Amino acid sequence: MLNRNIIFSNIIQIHSLIIKDLKLKVRYKLEFIVEFVAPLMTIFFPYIIFSALFNLKKNLFGNYYSRENFLLFLLLGYCISVLIFLLWNYQDLFYDEKTWKTLNAVIIAPVSKFNIFISYFISGLISKSFPLIFIIVLCYILYPIPIVSLFFVLVVLLCISITFASMGFILGVFEIVNEDISATLSVFISFIALLSCLFYPIEIFPEEFHFIIKLNPLYYYFDLLRLSWWAGIDYEDAMLYITYTHILVVATFTIMMPLIASYFFLIIYKKYGTSGY
Repeated sequence: MLNRNIIFSNIIQIHSLIIKDLKLKVRYKLEFIVEFVAPLMTIFFPYIIFSALFNLKKNLFGNYYSRENFLLFLLLGYCISVLIFLLWNYQDLFYDEKTWKTLNAVIIAPVSKFNIFISYFISGLISKSFPLIFIIVLCYILYPIPIVSLFFVLVVLLCISITFASMGFILGVFEIVNEDISATLSVFISFIALLSCLFYPIEIFPEEFHFIIKLNPLYYYFDLLRLSWWAGIDYEDAMLYITYTHILVVATFTIMMPLIASYFFLIIYKKYGTSGY
């Protein structure tokens, strides 16, 4: 049963780990600039390509996507590509701790593994806050929506962040245990990210791929994010696309993934320990 001392102890653990991680991140200032600019490059070519396609046919992908709102589609995709850092963050952090031979001190210490997950998650969000705030403000200026709709968009972004972080925590434990498995999982994650419609609408994929894409939970996260913003512009139109599946998938995975990741981390590390020194 939780009491005041336990709660206070957990808060101190989380705060200490956040400060430790942020101090490591700010060692190289130029990295923040590169990590801000690099995702912008990923939306440049899709914007050029689809601008040309929309010039040929205005309703190329039905009534939802158009030349006027496709920039919003890409800018929200940029936000997602910034948040995907949370997924790779755990892999990098645990790899650094392992090569520095400080990992065992972190794992063996009387620190809750859930606190490690939470602290790296918060420090990752803090370190990526500037590009996220910048793009969200830009989207709000270009495509203004009611505050209620913006709040719901931020909730969906938080759900995406939690899920990415959970996936990263699972990936991170294999970086500790077996780097071959970690590398294989990285390729698999990159594949499902490709089939999640991050920068390209589902309509651009062949019909045969649509069924596979709709089995991908990330697709529902990303689609709900864009539709949430669109609901603030044209509510009735957005409601034609938002389904119960969107809400169910996002709610279920957001709640379950952190719990699964923490439990999975404990089981795998306890069984196999650290390798690769």
